[in-house]
Amino acid sequence: MSGTRTTAAIIDDEAICITALEGLLRRRHPELDLVGTAADVPGGVALVKDKRPDLLFLDVELGDMTGFDLLKAIAPLRPQVVFTTAHESYAVKAIRFNALDYLLKPIDPEELDDAVNKAVRERVGHASAPDRIAPLLGTLMSDRQLALPDAGGLVVVHLDDILYCTSDNNYTSVHVRGDKKPLVVSRPLSEFDAFLGGQGFVRIHQSHLINRKHIRRYVKGEGGEVIMSDGANLPVSRRQKAELMEVLERL
Repeated sequence: MSGTRTTAAIIDDEAICITALEGLLRRRHPELDLVGTAADVPGGVALVKDKRPDLLFLDVELGDMTGFDLLKAIAPLRPQVVFTTAHESYAVKAIRFNALDYLLKPIDPEELDDAVNKAVRERVGHASAPDRIAPLLGTLMSDRQLALPDAGGLVVVHLDDILYCTSDNNYTSVHVRGDKKPLVVSRPLSEFDAFLGGQGFVRIHQSHLINRKHIRRYVKGEGGEVIMSDGANLPVSRRQKAELMEVLERL
């Protein structure tokens, strides 16, 4: 970590994006020391290891590699990271899920201000970047795995093994095939819904998100209920019934 000033670097495979971000940073954040830029993963790894910037503006897709390849390669170095991307993707959902900052291109100046100010505050407060980057890298091990934090570290779960997720205020209980007790994660169910909605999961109730592969039976009623592969009976809200019926018709 550098002294009182915050150092920053930009890794992006598009020169026009580097130039635009450089201009914004110089105009709006002269307190940052920009120590260099790179256009690919090998160049970025060399830059980070040499300059050890406090803050890294990192493109999600870098040619045929990704910003996550870079993060793995620079370990154990863990700068504060603000991801940049031109479009939504599984990776961006993972970034959101792990509560890391990202900026959509073209970068909005006020959103940039928010991201920079947050990163500087966390650096001054000695926030631990690895605590959030490690789960992110776990999440991205494959499109069908999810790394969930527990008291002892991280539990890696294959999405096909998740039966359903149940809301408990700001926590979510994740019921996993073969486990006697659910994993309790300090994330609201809405975040699991946003992340898993395109991965074969369907919201059937404000309190329940289920894996359609583990539905064993639907019982008719005002909303009805589903019986899951572990025998659990979960209610279906009237609002969500139509969506569930569509899912069941496609099975």
